[in-house]
Amino acid sequence: MAMYRIPQNVSSELKINKALYLTDLFLLMGLLLFTFVMSNIVHSSLILFFYVFMAILAGLLIIRPATNPKKRIYEAIFFAIRRRKDTYTAIDYVVDDEAEEEQEEHDGYIR
Repeated sequence: MAMYRIPQNVSSELKINKALYLTDLFLLMGLLLFTFVMSNIVHSSLILFFYVFMAILAGLLIIRPATNPKKRIYEAIFFAIRRRKDTYTAIDYVVDDEAEEEQEEHDGYIR
């Protein structure tokens, strides 16, 4: 039997250039279409500001924040809107020993 190579990562994104992915391009095209459709209801004296605002918004939505580089801003906004508000989710974090000892000395008691 022939040996087949099994891909390790089947959910990789298609990269167009150094900073732009295919999903980003589709989002930009959708925002461009939305901008042209909505420009009919924007006052004619404000149309230039509307185009500039939508261009800045498009740029901000596709950047990846340093705190969560695997998600884009529009995904984070979507998850924030979609999350359940009636449930509590604990945030676990690792505290290094030096910071904990420093906090204990500052508090004046040992936990």
